[in-house]
Amino acid sequence: MTAIRRRKKDRPPKPPKPAKAVRPVRRPGRVRRALVGASDPFVHLLDPQHRNPGPRWLLLLVMLAAFAMFWIAFGTAGTTYDVGVTGYAPFVFVALLVAGPLLFVLTRPLQALMFSVATAFVLGVVLPDAADAPWPWLVVQGLIMFALLFATGIRRSLPEALGAWFLTVLLFWWGLPRAEADGWAVGLAIIVLFGVLTGRLVRARQELRVQTEVSESERALRRVLEERARLARDLHDIVAHHMSLVVVQAETAQYRVPGLGDAAREELLSISETARSALTETRGLLSVLRQENTQAENAPQPGLHLLDDLVESSRRAGVDLEVRITGDLGVLREGRSLTGFRIMQEALANASRHAQGAPVRLEGHGDARGVDLAVLSGLPGQSETHVAGLPRSADDRLGWLEVGVAPETGHGIIGMRERAVAVGGRLQVGPVAQGFLVQLFLPSDAPDGVRSGGNRSGGKRDEGTA
Repeated sequence: MTAIRRRKKDRPPKPPKPAKAVRPVRRPGRVRRALVGASDPFVHLLDPQHRNPGPRWLLLLVMLAAFAMFWIAFGTAGTTYDVGVTGYAPFVFVALLVAGPLLFVLTRPLQALMFSVATAFVLGVVLPDAADAPWPWLVVQGLIMFALLFATGIRRSLPEALGAWFLTVLLFWWGLPRAEADGWAVGLAIIVLFGVLTGRLVRARQELRVQTEVSESERALRRVLEERARLARDLHDIVAHHMSLVVVQAETAQYRVPGLGDAAREELLSISETARSALTETRGLLSVLRQENTQAENAPQPGLHLLDDLVESSRRAGVDLEVRITGDLGVLREGRSLTGFRIMQEALANASRHAQGAPVRLEGHGDARGVDLAVLSGLPGQSETHVAGLPRSADDRLGWLEVGVAPETGHGIIGMRERAVAVGGRLQVGPVAQGFLVQLFLPSDAPDGVRSGGNRSGGKRDEGTA
């Protein structure tokens, strides 16, 4: 035995079993989605994947129905049972047994149906029947059994629904003549079939909702990742520019500054090597972020100094654009100037796409504290050909309006928010009384005299509509 155990220990471990391939969920077809959409308000109340009663108002409705069935069962007891023999006192308890199972129609319909069938059989055996009784049980109890049978077909599996149907048919075969019981068997089968089909429709709706949520979350995540990759590429261009200047200044310092000692030269060479290494790593990171089928952009990065070109291109595209720029927009450094240009570019593109034919107004102001920019697009189809400007302070700074909630289902608003947060700016996007507003503030941290280009005159520029 010891040798066998040693052999087992010496055996190499078994390789792990390959993981089973995950089968993709099939997307429902057009007809199935149409049926789901048409029945959505109804099947939401009978969700087979949840055991909770559902909304509070639905639970209250079931309780009210059970209360009504209790009094109907108590009041109609004389039509089925011989009240003269037993009196009305026992039928308070009988009415509780009849109406009680209805309280579980939304949570445990199969168990409630089994209890109701058993109660109908026991009461039919124990209590004396009336001479003209249509069934050996109360008519109200029969209606409750129909409701429980229908709910069982919705919420339970097909074998369980067939078992519930067979149990109910046995009760009818016991209490009714055979010819009449056969007809009820067919009617009960129709109730179960309708319940099963409704349950499958509910499950199809659930699958469609889950697939829609997954698709929406994947699309939103892809938009965010694409925009972050674009931000990273823009940041690389800015960092590469400044790091290249560091390398050039460090390597040429010994020729431009006379009298440098050996220690200073070695320190500058070390700075140059470190900057080159950082520049190389940044380029390597960019190659990972850039998509495989995306070509590198060789053109210089834009900024607010190209805002006039953006305005002209928007007007050529048919946008009825009015512009008012005051102050100096060149107070921003390159990264923030690029952010302002990109956000205004996206705002004008959205205005031309979603407010076709409506007037659009672009306003801006720049000073030592930063740059205010805003794009206000009018409502599509309005008769006005002019959009009122934003309120301004005494020093021409733009005022901030109260905006409504903007749906962020598209790529543009998400990208604008990402860009504004990345450079420490403030952005608000949403509907206002005049139309739709995109307003941005970018703070300036550059000292006086350092500019990234733009309107350097510090004057005021007002333009009319195209």
